[in-house]
Amino acid sequence: MKNTDQRQDSTEPVSANEEELTRLQKSLPEHPLSKSLRFQFIEDHRSEFPVEKMCKVLEVSRSGFYKWRNAEVSNQAKRKALLLTRITELFEANHGQFGSPRITLLLREEGYIISERTVGKFMKELGLRSSYSLRTNKPMED
Repeated sequence: MKNTDQRQDSTEPVSANEEELTRLQKSLPEHPLSKSLRFQFIEDHRSEFPVEKMCKVLEVSRSGFYKWRNAEVSNQAKRKALLLTRITELFEANHGQFGSPRITLLLREEGYIISERTVGKFMKELGLRSSYSLRTNKPMED
């Protein structure tokens, strides 16, 4: 039996498009990305690769990318950014000793309406963790 399908010889030069696509796929991180991270990747690499190809490789629509790119920041996102900044400032101002309960109280004194759980989540997201040592009056043993 004769094989009827045409196979390309491996010595033939690879087209520029295929080479570009291969280079794009190699530059992607190995773990799956969320849609917003994929859009950010496309935005960051627009000068290196065509948007259309990146959208195809990352399995997102071009219209979705452009909608994401032109979208305004929501009020919720603005508030979160402000709170993240303020939580970091309060944490650093108190030498990393205040946890979410104390930072929540300070924020409430400043007029913010926020729960301790939300402050705790934001601190975890920022990688902030309170640290303190207990002082004792016990003499050291020889």
